[in-house]
Amino acid sequence: MDSAPAMPPALLSALRRTRWGPPIAIAAAAAGLAIAVAVSRQPRPQVQRPLPVAVVTAQPVTSYLTSRDYTGEVVAGRSSSLGFELPGTLEQVLVEEGDRVMAGQPLAHLDRRRLRAQRQQSLAQRDVARAAVEEVRQQLTLAELQRDRRRRLHAQGAISREDLDQQIHGSAALRSRLVQAEGQVEEAEARLRQIDVDLARSVLVAPFDGTVSRRRLDEGVVVSGGQALITLVESAPLEARVGVPPDAAQDLRPGQRHPVRVGDRRLQATVSALLPELDAGSRTATVVLRLPAEDLPVGATARLSLRRTEMGAGFWLPTTALVAAERGLWSVYVLVPADAAPERGRRVARRLVEPLHTEGDRSLVRGTLRPGDRVIAAGTHRVVPGVRVTEAP
Repeated sequence: MDSAPAMPPALLSALRRTRWGPPIAIAAAAAGLAIAVAVSRQPRPQVQRPLPVAVVTAQPVTSYLTSRDYTGEVVAGRSSSLGFELPGTLEQVLVEEGDRVMAGQPLAHLDRRRLRAQRQQSLAQRDVARAAVEEVRQQLTLAELQRDRRRRLHAQGAISREDLDQQIHGSAALRSRLVQAEGQVEEAEARLRQIDVDLARSVLVAPFDGTVSRRRLDEGVVVSGGQALITLVESAPLEARVGVPPDAAQDLRPGQRHPVRVGDRRLQATVSALLPELDAGSRTATVVLRLPAEDLPVGATARLSLRRTEMGAGFWLPTTALVAAERGLWSVYVLVPADAAPERGRRVARRLVEPLHTEGDRSLVRGTLRPGDRVIAAGTHRVVPGVRVTEAP
């Protein structure tokens, strides 16, 4: 418990000399004592310390790099829906979805019994035609020998001209029959070649190395010519097709490498082509990029990042330094010298700015800032213009 302060001697002497007597003297002494106690217990004003803040120095720039992402799709270099050229009954499918196949590998085939029977019939017809050719050829050989003999006899006057003419005519007729028989052989061989072609077309083979992405039909189905049966996706490196604005496409050249993100994977893709026509819907130019991977899902979203150098004067500042101002404007807080008592820190002042570009956690601004200004980088909600602060170490 605090002890009561001692009464001043002058006040005690005055009380002793009063003419009102002891009671009044005691009351006056008590009042003086209370005033002295109240004065002694009044708190002393404390000196407020400047608030420490993190600051950055405003450094001017005349140009800056921008990075923009454009969305596209992962596509296969080649993707084909395969089917038979001929109608028929599907006899066997030799692959399943997800199987990797090589170029020329059989994938499915039709019922070929009818074609095989036709081929046997054509073989027999060709053999008969060949036998007929051989027979006519032998007859022609004999007729030509007889013709030559009769010419010699006619020259000797042993036979008449009529007998010679008959022999010459017979030889010519046999030559015509030989040509006709040889034509029948060629016709039979042509039918055989056509049947062989149809037999080959009744087997569906892979046109390139790839992966079976879809099997549409099963055995026993009657298919028509051209009906899709199997979808095959090429196993070569995949491509990404990305639509970009025409002005950004002007800076792209075949062979350039740019980062592409597919899901969580980041790849360095190579520009392989720039299609000359704009997309009718989005009015963008299509860039084709070769992806250095074969295990990406076809149809996945690909994001192309393009960096460009833009001209523009301003200052790069942390985005946390921006403070919303009135009427849609923005501002930053800077440190300026205080009017008095430099040991009590510096004063906060406002500078109006205009954001030009935002990238990540920083923004490019221009406005009333000056090179070298010390800008409060974070914690702007704790200060207002005019308050005293100090730079955090």
